[in-house]
Amino acid sequence: MPNAPIQLVRHVLIVDDDFELADVLGEVLTHENCISECASNGMEALGKLCVADFDAIICDLMMPRVDGEAFYTQVARDYPFLADRFLFITGHAARRAGLTDFVERTGNSLLEKPFEIDQLRTALQELFARRR
Repeated sequence: MPNAPIQLVRHVLIVDDDFELADVLGEVLTHENCISECASNGMEALGKLCVADFDAIICDLMMPRVDGEAFYTQVARDYPFLADRFLFITGHAARRAGLTDFVERTGNSLLEKPFEIDQLRTALQELFARRR
């Protein structure tokens, strides 16, 4: 009997203050062979980075306390090896707020809400492929 291929389980941090969306993202990630943890803002997420390594960080840009841009800036400074593991998500106001320019400067991808599950899967596959 041939050996089954090894399934790589990835650890993903979801940083979003929309608890319902974070739950849906967690469900989708389970089907993508990922384990996820959630944080409701950048400050809470920074605490999680102190105790675990993540293969990807799905990060909303607009959150209370520490928003996505400030969180990314802190991560890039304190954990530079994580800077290319971000997938940003945000509502349509991002273009008006100039956040798309910020995301482009990071070299990471952006999904605008509402997005399709297949768009999320594709973006995650691209992110994981960059890390090989």
